This record gives sequence, structure tokens and C-alpha cells, in this order.
Amino acid sequence: MALQVGACVPDAVSGAEVLRFSEWRGQWVVVFFFPRSNTTHCQLQARRFQALLPEFEHLHARLLGISSDTVAQQVTFREICRLQFPLFTDSTQQLIELFGVREDDLIDGESTHRAKRQTFLISPEGVIAHHWVQVDPNTHASEVLEYLRAHSSARRPDLLG
Repeated sequence: MALQVGACVPDAVSGAEVLRFSEWRGQWVVVFFFPRSNTTHCQLQARRFQALLPEFEHLHARLLGISSDTVAQQVTFREICRLQFPLFTDSTQQLIELFGVREDDLIDGESTHRAKRQTFLISPEGVIAHHWVQVDPNTHASEVLEYLRAHSSARRPDLLG
């Protein structure tokens, strides 16, 4: 069953890679899934997040992009978009399944599986605080930032006892 708002996010494994959400306790984490790196809409979305990175960092929030693209594709994508936040290659699509964002598609007559363009906000306690299902790559980063500003002031890690 896919994670829902209110669920604690566990550490996860995809292929040989381990994503340790537990290491980010005490800070907000924005996890955005995207279908394919090096495509127009995915580049637009990632660049919008990159442009707002200092503001996310000011709110003690980390950014993480996830797709099932290969490591080589992700490296190229990071270079093209000049990203300063991590991308995770979900080669086995275990995270895509865990978060319930798998999309089955037919491309050039071939069945493919990839991530839907959706975003999750994980609280400093490691719980899914919000889930965006409808994502406009052009405006989404600003929308997430505004939500975080409105909901983070009472839970800032530097104010926690």
C-alpha cells in the first residue's frame, strides 16, 4: 500500500542504493518525482526548484528529485540544469511504488513504467505532511515554497526543544 499523508517515511532501498530519510530528521524534505530527465517539463520543474533553493534552505528544507532514469541520465540532467541538490535514481522503482506514483505508459509501442509528476513534503518528524498530485512544472516550486512558509514557522528545527 502506498504511503499517505500522515505516514512515517521509512528508509528505502532501490537496487544497490539506499535512501536514508532518517538522516534528515529535524528538517523538512521536499521529494519531487518526475517522469524523465532531460525533457522540457522536467528541466523546467527542476530549474524552478534550483532557483528557489536558497529560500528552501532558509526554511531548513532539503530538496530531492527522484526518477527511474539511469545514473548517467541523472548526471547529465544535473549538469544541464546546474542543480545543487541531489537526484536519486530509483532503478528498481521501489520508491515509486512505495509512494504510489507509478505510471504505466505506452511509448513507441513499448510498455514503460515511470514516475508520475508528484511531490511530497516530509515533516522534520519524518511524516508526510502534504502530497501534491496535480503539478504544473512552471509554478510548482513556488507553490511548495509558499506552503512550506505557511506551515513551517511553528516547527522550525532550530526552535525545537
